[in-house]
Amino acid sequence: MGIATKASGWRARIAVLGAAAVVAGCGGVDQPAPPRLTPAEEQQAAGGPVFAYRTDAELAVVRGGETVRAPGSFGYSSAAVAFTRDGHYAFAVESSSKTLVALGVRDRSVTRIPCDCVNAVALRGSVVGWWREPGEIMSMDLAGSEPAAPEREIVLPDSPSPLTGGGWGGAELVAATDEFVLLARVESRGLWWEKSHLYAIGADAILPLGRVPGIDAGLSAAAGPDGHTFVLAGTTARSATCGSANVATIDATTNGARSMPTLPGECSAAYSPRWTADGSITIATRKWADVAGAPSMVDRMQLAAQGWAPVGEYPVVDMLPRKQAQEPMLEVVAGEPTDARGTPHGVLVVHQGEDSTEVATQVVSLGSPTATG
Repeated sequence: MGIATKASGWRARIAVLGAAAVVAGCGGVDQPAPPRLTPAEEQQAAGGPVFAYRTDAELAVVRGGETVRAPGSFGYSSAAVAFTRDGHYAFAVESSSKTLVALGVRDRSVTRIPCDCVNAVALRGSVVGWWREPGEIMSMDLAGSEPAAPEREIVLPDSPSPLTGGGWGGAELVAATDEFVLLARVESRGLWWEKSHLYAIGADAILPLGRVPGIDAGLSAAAGPDGHTFVLAGTTARSATCGSANVATIDATTNGARSMPTLPGECSAAYSPRWTADGSITIATRKWADVAGAPSMVDRMQLAAQGWAPVGEYPVVDMLPRKQAQEPMLEVVAGEPTDARGTPHGVLVVHQGEDSTEVATQVVSLGSPTATG
């Protein structure tokens, strides 16, 4: 079966809605909406850093000296906190209820959207999107008042693998740029773990990219600064309980894949990649021995000339480095080694000049409006 699409315009299907007017007094005077600021302007207006963090049970946004929180059951997910393209909302998906939770940076709003999804991506402005079975890209403008609606209907081919009986497993949107939305779908299974296949969905075509060697289970992705290349992180099975982490890049326009240096470790996993505007690629990693109850060592690594190198002097779960000397640096310092099946977490520390402040504990991941991926 081929690939068919039914769309009324990739960018035109969902209208971008303005903020709802506030009626004041009996005269019915509309109050102007707050000015829409860039992430850099937002941080300056806040008088401090703007970022988000997530624990197993909470999503929080920090704007200067203010913090807005939303409880949630995020469970085992190690996914990074994402922001909308305009930087006005942070969001994450609850792993238990498959609900999208979004927090407003300025209006302190808390929005919960039943999406029946495992991941969501920022599409444009304040619009987020996710995959809904059997074949729809759903979207919603978090700044508007309209409910989520189908943006594009897609029919993907049946899996050619006899291991899946011609069917296929779960699918999710894993990254997006102005040009492409990257979809990962489980279409075949190996002896132990599933194998993900990729599709790049553009305005006028859907490009079946297929499998990238070594990027099978636990696939995550982030967009590169050129708008059509993505960095991928995932694991391929070595046994039922041990995998080998791999990182690669893929160009959606040419289907050209390039493997990154191999990660050390008997058993390893890579996830939560970031690819910043200056070309820096970082990933979160876990390493453990293939024995029952083995502890898991975690760290965030950066691609360097000789391979992967730690981003800090000590192991960290996540880090948002400063772009200028006067900006704060945020990091989640790794705690004691956890079980290989546990979700890595640590203490969130904000470094400003010579001062360091502990903000939260049991933190799993970070996000900021200016961080790519």
